Amino acid sequence: MLSAAEITGLLALPPSALKSDGEHWNEESTVDLEEATRLADQMIKDGVSAIGLCGTTGECATLLWDEKVELYGAVIDAVGGRVPVWCGATALGTREVVRQMRAAKDLGAAAAFVGLPLWQTPTMENAVGFFADLAEAVPDLPIMVYANRFFFKFDFPVEFWQGIVAKAPTVIATKVGFPLTREHLDAAGHQVNFMTGEGTIGMHYRLAPETVTSAWATSAAMGPEPWVAFLDAVRRGDRDEAEKVLADIEGVPLPIPDFADFDKYNIQLEKARINAAGYTHCGPPRAPYRDLPPAWSEVALSNGKAWAEMRAKYVTAG
Repeated sequence: MLSAAEITGLLALPPSALKSDGEHWNEESTVDLEEATRLADQMIKDGVSAIGLCGTTGECATLLWDEKVELYGAVIDAVGGRVPVWCGATALGTREVVRQMRAAKDLGAAAAFVGLPLWQTPTMENAVGFFADLAEAVPDLPIMVYANRFFFKFDFPVEFWQGIVAKAPTVIATKVGFPLTREHLDAAGHQVNFMTGEGTIGMHYRLAPETVTSAWATSAAMGPEPWVAFLDAVRRGDRDEAEKVLADIEGVPLPIPDFADFDKYNIQLEKARINAAGYTHCGPPRAPYRDLPPAWSEVALSNGKAWAEMRAKYVTAG
């Protein structure tokens, strides 16, 4: 079973590739398995160390459970053990999350990717208790906490991580979506790999470079080579090269019209910019998250094209 120390390299969090003719609400099998497996194979060839399915851009909230099972099984089979595959198992209640985690494990998932239930605002007691229950119910499947404080209505403070260490031993990683501090690392860094990524990796690297062994990236689905180059430089201890690559990554413009509205258009924006980059065709998002104002579409298009241009020098260098 994976441990925090064994999590290294780039965790790609790609969109779920969806059929272009499956947008209507009455469609029941809309995942483009051919493109999903092709993308997984290509990302591995281009250097990713793990693949995480059905996060936000992976449309964990919009796919049917049967579609997730099809996707997980197809990608796990295509990957063939070359890298770990992490499967999303976020739902509205503990029993359903347990059911999904057990199914993912049976399909061959290396870990589960789990956010807090979204119905009520979590208390500290039920937030820690939720992951403690998962650890008891599925003790042989590691968990990454999807710690997005905006979506999950919880700030993931130091006290939460202290509770995780005390009560939830299968939590080995988190996708950081909160202001990371030394106190978080000191409280749980021996058990939990605090994985930063787009928009946060620079802060983490400059705060505590010795704790950066991995990163997550949705933009891996636009071509992961820049991220792979950054993490290779970090692993070698080449601070100058790491900062140089990071400057390229952070320099790709994403001038969101109003960040206060990002949680309204997250999926739509991500899938539009990924499609624009040309590395994969992930299809349109599923209902109800289909609206994207023209100003946001323009940002997505320009960002995808700019990533493709920036990535080209890393492909050439490789």
